[in-house]
Amino acid sequence: MADVHSKATLSYNMSRIKSKDTKPEMLVRRYLHAHY
Repeated sequence: MADVHSKATLSYNMSRIKSKDTKPEMLVRRYLHAHY
């Protein structure tokens, strides 16, 4: 599979898609942002 997007864009898109479907990841991310 060819890398059309940059890694930053790819990870950004993946995180957006995941956060839409999984609430636990959103909670973890919020926790990390709050404490770091």
